[in-house]
Amino acid sequence: MLGWVALVGWVGVAGLAAVLSRMYREESRDDRILCLLYHRVIPRSTYDRFTGTEQIFSMPDDRFKEQLVWLRAHGYHFIGLDQLAAHLSTKAPLPDNPVFISFDDGCESVYKHALPILSGLGIPSTVFVTIDEDAWIFHEGEYFERRMTIEEMRSCAEGGIQIGSHAVSHRGLNEMSRERVLDELVRSKKTLSEWIDRKVDHFAVPLNFYKRETLELCKEAGYASVCTSDNGTCNRDTDPFKIKRFIIEGSYDLAAFEHSLSPRVILQRRIINAMKKLPPKILGERIWMPLRQAIFNSPLGPFLTIGRLRMMLLVLAALGGLGLVAITLVALG
Repeated sequence: MLGWVALVGWVGVAGLAAVLSRMYREESRDDRILCLLYHRVIPRSTYDRFTGTEQIFSMPDDRFKEQLVWLRAHGYHFIGLDQLAAHLSTKAPLPDNPVFISFDDGCESVYKHALPILSGLGIPSTVFVTIDEDAWIFHEGEYFERRMTIEEMRSCAEGGIQIGSHAVSHRGLNEMSRERVLDELVRSKKTLSEWIDRKVDHFAVPLNFYKRETLELCKEAGYASVCTSDNGTCNRDTDPFKIKRFIIEGSYDLAAFEHSLSPRVILQRRIINAMKKLPPKILGERIWMPLRQAIFNSPLGPFLTIGRLRMMLLVLAALGGLGLVAITLVALG
């Protein structure tokens, strides 16, 4: 019996190794495109008071500028979302080592703190705005900010931060009816376009809760691209309606930021992301979101940074490997 368990285990290891090897090659491509995701950029004095999840989802302004300067100094070239979408759709050329900067939600600090830094450095970016100023994302959590005003959105658009849609309510689109999803997509696109007097062509998925039909409805609503927060890099073969981005955590110092861009770390993030998608799929948004918040606020919260989750993943992999070796030795003995 143990012999069969060992055999199945080693076959599984071989299959997993093949999958991981393919994923690593994807993350090591010469044409890879980094798509970085931020939420709020805030003064250092405010950030230093945080004890919970906002250490992940908010970024100190000095650290944000330091990262942008580092990217430029190390040969990265900043691109806008129109450039990226055109490249993925028509193979329009991009500069070497392209990187795309984006923000989700549309909080006031993007205008107050990110815009001056980006404008000063001449760096394009996109902020995806949830249009309902009463949406929960602007009123719940350890730290929250109001939605940008229409005037602030216009200033962003004029200053180099493109405006994209993040739907109406910041709720999971995967559990809504087809009609309601289409309403969220069309209404947010139309409203934002009217507010800023510019076309709104791009969409980012709230909560990263979506399914295949969601992406098809984005096409029907007239968008040119969809950004997810699936971890990973993009390349010339990426579907413009499934652009991968990964969150840059506020706790990263410059060494951790540089490390987070390596193919090996991004591969580990992809594995963690696949595991993190399971609870909301199984439990649904109504149960999962309060439970998620409770976990973040519990003593487990500080251990849920990507760095610590990566360490847990490596420990679990090592323990699994040792267990399989032990079973094999017993079976052979």
